[in-house]
Amino acid sequence: MKKMARVMAAAAALVVTGALAACGGPSTPKAGGSASAAAPMTVNTAAPLYSKLPQAIKDKGNIQVGASIEYAPMEYYDTDGKTVLGFDKQFTDLLAQKLGVPFVWNGTTFDGLITQLNSNRLDTIVSAMTDNPERQKQVDFVDYYKAGEVMLVQKGNPKGIRTVDDLCGKTVAVQRGTTQWDYLQGTLEPKCKTEGKPLNLLAFDTESEAMLQIKQGRADSGMQDYPVAAYNVKQSNGAYETVGDQVIANPLGIAVRKSDTQLRDVLQQAVQSTMDDGSYQKLIAAYDTPQGALDKATINAGQ
Repeated sequence: MKKMARVMAAAAALVVTGALAACGGPSTPKAGGSASAAAPMTVNTAAPLYSKLPQAIKDKGNIQVGASIEYAPMEYYDTDGKTVLGFDKQFTDLLAQKLGVPFVWNGTTFDGLITQLNSNRLDTIVSAMTDNPERQKQVDFVDYYKAGEVMLVQKGNPKGIRTVDDLCGKTVAVQRGTTQWDYLQGTLEPKCKTEGKPLNLLAFDTESEAMLQIKQGRADSGMQDYPVAAYNVKQSNGAYETVGDQVIANPLGIAVRKSDTQLRDVLQQAVQSTMDDGSYQKLIAAYDTPQGALDKATINAGQ
């Protein structure tokens, strides 16, 4: 994944470059597994929503965001293995203009994100995380995108997979802790077992590991958010294709602790502001994902 073309990211960067210039240029993240960095912009107390931020965020001068940073085009590392690119990164840059403080990115495994958030090691999660009722028991979501799940297979679809029911009796590789993992483990796996065609479910810490299983023939299929799957097909030089209709469609949301209602509400206002001024729509267009656009920033709208 780290060798992907930079075309989408470069296009999206144009959306935010001009506005960020007034606040200071981007910094170089620290080396290692985390994308934490010195502030990519200086604190701007004159920003439209700065006064509504929690005092703890003002005192700290940034918002610590957690993500699994191997999920292009939503978030992924540049070829240097440190700089974070992608839709979610560019989107938080837009939000930073409204809030007056930068988002500092921290990379971790997807299945550990909510635990880290609720342990106060993060302020938010921005990681293409699906807003659904089960997660709403642990966190609140500010919704900013919508996506369903599709199946990813080797080019030519050698196992003839057309619907999710065709996965019964097959080996499927997914990223651990994701909506896809929950759906396959909690819904499809019991159904397949009842039908006498057990599902062999393989789980990995990163999406790139799961995709490798498909490419090398150790798995028959994977399942990913539609924009991610479509991007991976384009970047794979003919290795993959998507099959079937989208399933379990729900919004993606910025996750915050349920106790952090002040942060949640100001984030909702910031997201809505980007929709109202057109910068959100420009970012959507730069990534060529019009089907993902929302027209209203909702809270906990996943069903």
